[in-house]
Amino acid sequence: MPSFLLNHIVHQYHQILQARLKSLGVSTLKMRIIMSLKLHGSLSVNELCGFAIAEQPTMSRALDSLEAQGLIYRAQSEQDSRLRLAALTEAGEQVFDRIQPETQQVNAQMTRGLTPAQQQALMDNLGEVLARLRDMPRP
Repeated sequence: MPSFLLNHIVHQYHQILQARLKSLGVSTLKMRIIMSLKLHGSLSVNELCGFAIAEQPTMSRALDSLEAQGLIYRAQSEQDSRLRLAALTEAGEQVFDRIQPETQQVNAQMTRGLTPAQQQALMDNLGEVLARLRDMPRP
């Protein structure tokens, strides 16, 4: 089944990345948070939950840890005083600079042997699968 294969792929990916990121003190969730903040700028907890794929309580604990590590800071939104936004610190930017080559290398190894057209087709097909899952009604 596709879902079984996708779960195995994600599990293997996380195991490989976790081993590579261990020396940075960064879990795969923290990696996703750092990358999301780098790509999108300041984000709320809810936005991070969507981008970094985590439930709110787990996200809050991860943000507390990243803040304690000095990799992020949180501040009140200027547009909505009810929201607190997270953003990378300079130290967080430096960790991103060390994470990105690792993720790029793992992704390159995962698709090694595929032509650029096959890589694009893979991305297009996975995007279609994700769109269909997002469109499915929730019970």
